[in-house]
Amino acid sequence: MGATNMNIKKIATDKKSIFRYWLEFLRPYHKLRNKQIEALALMLYYRYELSREIHNESMVCTILFSTETRNKMRKDLDDMSQKVFNNLLTSLRKKKVLSKSNKINPVLIPKMSENGFKLIFDFEVKQ
Repeated sequence: MGATNMNIKKIATDKKSIFRYWLEFLRPYHKLRNKQIEALALMLYYRYELSREIHNESMVCTILFSTETRNKMRKDLDDMSQKVFNNLLTSLRKKKVLSKSNKINPVLIPKMSENGFKLIFDFEVKQ
């Protein structure tokens, strides 16, 4: 692919918001509703922060869905009630975003470094 058919846009953001952008750009693939995107973006953010210090993937998932972290996420979601939050998690499981063992579908986890990441769309126009 040559540089003549590329469009590059930089988005300056903070670490907490970058996951929301990621999920908004991927909306045609996952088809999540706004509240689901908002909750999943927070899960991805907390997962990222945990994985910076904990290198055991299983432990990251365990802590991510611990009562303490879930309470932080609910607070970040405008003090969402526990029942509404649990219903939101159930809806994400039904859409295969979360597994029954509370693991986020790997295709929805961006490969992020301290400086962010690049998301490239390769549009193939069918004749």
